[in-house]
Amino acid sequence: MSDNRIKSALYLIGWNYETGNKDHLRRNATSIIAKEFDVSMKDKIFCPICLTPLTRRPLVEDFFTNGREAFFSHLPSYSDVDCKLRVPKPEGQLYETEEQALEAIENKQLAIIHKFKSEAPAEDDSEVDEYDQTAIEDVDGPISAVPISRHNGENLDLPTKISTVAGICRKFNENYYKYFYLPNANAAILLKEVLHNIEDVIDEDDEPKLYYGVIRGSFVAGQGTDSNVRMTRLVSNPLIKDFYFKDLNGIQKKHGINDNSEGRIVIFWGKITPNGIGLCVENLTWGEYGLLPEKYNSILIK
Repeated sequence: MSDNRIKSALYLIGWNYETGNKDHLRRNATSIIAKEFDVSMKDKIFCPICLTPLTRRPLVEDFFTNGREAFFSHLPSYSDVDCKLRVPKPEGQLYETEEQALEAIENKQLAIIHKFKSEAPAEDDSEVDEYDQTAIEDVDGPISAVPISRHNGENLDLPTKISTVAGICRKFNENYYKYFYLPNANAAILLKEVLHNIEDVIDEDDEPKLYYGVIRGSFVAGQGTDSNVRMTRLVSNPLIKDFYFKDLNGIQKKHGINDNSEGRIVIFWGKITPNGIGLCVENLTWGEYGLLPEKYNSILIK
């Protein structure tokens, strides 16, 4: 896996890899993407997984001379430090004890999603902005028994911190390198490894997965009311006719999807089903999809 897959870095002044407390870095660092970096941050940015120092290439300009965007990179002097960003496919993360898993949750390394919220939460317009379009998630959800123990057959009782895909989208640059336990899983997997690009899908799939797709266009069927279905077309594989994301117009609007959403990315948890001679996803609950804030598009769009 090449270093240009590092989509966000931890930024903290005064921290040192050799002598610093790693939990202190995870709890207090600011997560930045490459376009937010400036040269004053040199020697103060670190890998979100192995925590070794990073650099940005190029250091000053936002683009290479060939037009390629700047990216974060590991330093060669730390190549002996194991990092899951350097291997083809990270394995699932298991934990010895509940205390160890709870510590990972506290240190923003692990999130538990036992199931997604089925109904829309009460709206609070005072909190609405691009990154928090609705009341997204509970501060502390219910305790769930999840099978992520290293000991076969043992479940760990852990709190659910996120209950919607919109909650994943909200701090996507942080969540991208976090381990997630998703519904019916048997291990916690890095979010970046469980996200499936709709452009790779060529057939229906009865097993729900976490997908993302770029919106190609969106329109409302029928009379155009909130109770009519909004047909949101996603950029899809050339081998299929088309791919539509389908839900009621009023619900999609509350998620931020409208006639002007071309180029935005929607992330969803669902099954792939037939739609005429194409494919679609439909019948999702409130918490099973969310619109990614535009500032994070570069994490998923190469």
